[in-house]
Amino acid sequence: MNHVLAFTIIGLLILLAGCAAMHYQTHPGSLNTMDSAAYDALLVAETTIDQARSDVQAGELPAGAKDALNKLIALYNLARESWLTYRGAVSANVPAQPYLDQLNKNLSDLGNAIRSFQEAK
Repeated sequence: MNHVLAFTIIGLLILLAGCAAMHYQTHPGSLNTMDSAAYDALLVAETTIDQARSDVQAGELPAGAKDALNKLIALYNLARESWLTYRGAVSANVPAQPYLDQLNKNLSDLGNAIRSFQEAK
């Protein structure tokens, strides 16, 4: 299972590094490429969190990883909120740059939290 999680982290990092460079295809219904890529990054984080919750229920999550998981969940919530705010700005034709900057920062923090969580496991 660690190989799957490592692959998802690598995927998240590639998404954050630049979707255009890898001919990224946006999801139907996305507002733009960034909206689609942010959705993908959030999906990777959500999958990681869901797997960790399963590990907790099965008693397979090391005690030392709990703080890293809680931080990951908090940063996921922040990134999701900034994504929704960014989407709202784009949809309303409001200058989205400040929201995009915050979203990029939150996604970067989220990627770091995923790595920290994996190391704590």
